[in-house]
Amino acid sequence: MATANAQRARAAITIRDFQPVDYPAIVEISNRLFPDDLTTAEEEQWDDDHWDATRYVRKRRVALGPDGSVVGEGSFSHMPSSFHPQRFAMWIAVHPESQRMGVGTSLYEDLLEELRSFDAIALRTWVKESMTETAAWVERRGFKELMRAWESRLDLDTFDSGRFAPRAGPPSGIEFASLADELERNPGALRDLFDLDNAIAPDMPRIDPHTPMNFEMWTDWVLNSPGSEPRAIFLAKDGDRYVGLTELFKSEAQPDVLFTGLTGVLREYRGRGIAFAIKLRSLDWAKANGFREVRTWNSTLNAAMLGINMKLGFVKQSPWITYGKDLTQE
Repeated sequence: MATANAQRARAAITIRDFQPVDYPAIVEISNRLFPDDLTTAEEEQWDDDHWDATRYVRKRRVALGPDGSVVGEGSFSHMPSSFHPQRFAMWIAVHPESQRMGVGTSLYEDLLEELRSFDAIALRTWVKESMTETAAWVERRGFKELMRAWESRLDLDTFDSGRFAPRAGPPSGIEFASLADELERNPGALRDLFDLDNAIAPDMPRIDPHTPMNFEMWTDWVLNSPGSEPRAIFLAKDGDRYVGLTELFKSEAQPDVLFTGLTGVLREYRGRGIAFAIKLRSLDWAKANGFREVRTWNSTLNAAMLGINMKLGFVKQSPWITYGKDLTQE
């Protein structure tokens, strides 16, 4: 009887292409599933509108219930920072009140069918460890765990940078500056930052090889996105050379929270306390400008960065699991 009911429920589901009118519905689903990681329709649409569709694929579908309302969404896309033409990220989200009705399965099978036209060979997806039912659902479909990343949060209301005064300043020969200041001084600041980002990123623990994102798309995100805040991106300089950085981005949905991008230092400058000091500078800025919390994500294999965050007072949350599926075995 249960199987028959599930089959009837699934038969009542319709899958169609995503339309702009669907943004409020998919945001509601996301915010119900992840109430600590809110988003807005404006943020979601900005990301889609500024996606470089000439180079990267992104496909979105929605599932409709019997009454025509959106009860789930699914998507797959290339990953610009680890690009391979046949490797894709997949994301499926189902409204809590429509789960266990075959919505996720219908979306998954629909996306898989379309992926065949791109000769896809591998998939990546992400599940929070605390979402045990979702993890089991993913694993039943042949996904294997590849890596874990801690989410960590710092409460700025209780953060006291004075405890780290001996390590607060840049080491000898190094100075710190915000991207906002550098944009006024250096016409090539964005290109130099882009090159620095791509020099550091390959050294981070990762599953797939790093590839540089399209420069125009990256620039748009850094300067013009809803999360842009050039005053909160700090650079370590040796003369005019950028040798380290830490990035913070805003959120429209959570205006009192900042999200960490990349923090790192060129290999030949490591071991001098630059990463700790520049991150401390960014946290001082965040607290002085009225933000309540800073969040960051680090691979469980990134012992150096995890050590810095723990010393600064970040508190670990439930980790995120990266799953992968080899489609060549399908």
